[in-house]
Amino acid sequence: MKLNTNNYKYKELIKWYRKSVNQPFKKTINDQIPEIKKHVSGNHVLYIGLSEFKKKFESDKYLSFIAIDEITSSDNITDSKRLPFEDNSHDVIVIIHALDYTANPYELIREIDRIGTDDANVTLIGFNKFSLWGLVKPLMDKMSPPWFLNFHSLYNIREWFKVLGYDSSLIKTAAFIPISSKSISRYISKIRFLQKIFASNLGGLYFLVFDKKMIPLTPIKLKFTNKYMISSFPKSSLNRVK
Repeated sequence: MKLNTNNYKYKELIKWYRKSVNQPFKKTINDQIPEIKKHVSGNHVLYIGLSEFKKKFESDKYLSFIAIDEITSSDNITDSKRLPFEDNSHDVIVIIHALDYTANPYELIREIDRIGTDDANVTLIGFNKFSLWGLVKPLMDKMSPPWFLNFHSLYNIREWFKVLGYDSSLIKTAAFIPISSKSISRYISKIRFLQKIFASNLGGLYFLVFDKKMIPLTPIKLKFTNKYMISSFPKSSLNRVK
């Protein structure tokens, strides 16, 4: 598998979040992380994505925490190497915008499924295609962030994970308007409750948590309705068997 990620896009997206005008969007993600953590449990964490939000997911309760944001900016993933982890090695996986700047998002998801345990939770944060952001994207500069990224719809992502046997435990969007200013922020805060009612899945940023379905193997006691009696053949019958 080759992820075909773009180092330029990765670095430019980090710069975009660090700009003062985009701080409200960064704050939106940071504000949602505590709620996400309520839906996530495990011991071995794999973090893939922007280093800007890595510390928010770190915790002393985890036995291991591995961040591979550097691998997302490399094109040296070969079919034989894939992600450098064993099967069933992580039970908490966090993906921050990695689907947006990866050329083959479903390939990445399949790799995540390979290294995830049978009870793994997968957290994803990215740009929502079915939103005002996605609507204006064709009109924006395709050479600048975040418009040069691949936006994905909630439906597609849910279908990808559904095929692999995952259920969604959290579906949420935020940042309805892709423009940030103090006046707009005040206006949005006043009508936020209306957005939750009428446009709950139309925010520009999505927050998703998926849980691997576990199929319990419950032993079933066999019951026979008929009684069977085993007896030896009489010698006269055995002589006739050839």
